[in-house]
Amino acid sequence: MVQAAHTNWGGGKGKGVKADDNLVAALCLKCHYEIDQGKELSREERQEKWQRAHMATVKKLYIQGAWPIDVPIPAFTMDVQFLICRGIDPCFF
Repeated sequence: MVQAAHTNWGGGKGKGVKADDNLVAALCLKCHYEIDQGKELSREERQEKWQRAHMATVKKLYIQGAWPIDVPIPAFTMDVQFLICRGIDPCFF
């Protein structure tokens, strides 16, 4: 099963409040747990793994045409080469 794992590092997150919905990563249950509450990885490792998964999630949704038109793609998410290949001005983000 795949879940939408919200970031734990900013994005409007607060006590009892999830981050913005455009800051999610598609993760399996085990990975979601490890990134959220796992003790095997350092905070930096957990943040890096979430970031890589987030970038892959957004990229896949965008390529498939499933990213909502009215939802901005977070600036730190898309790599510049990908945007340029798609004919998108990276300064837009």
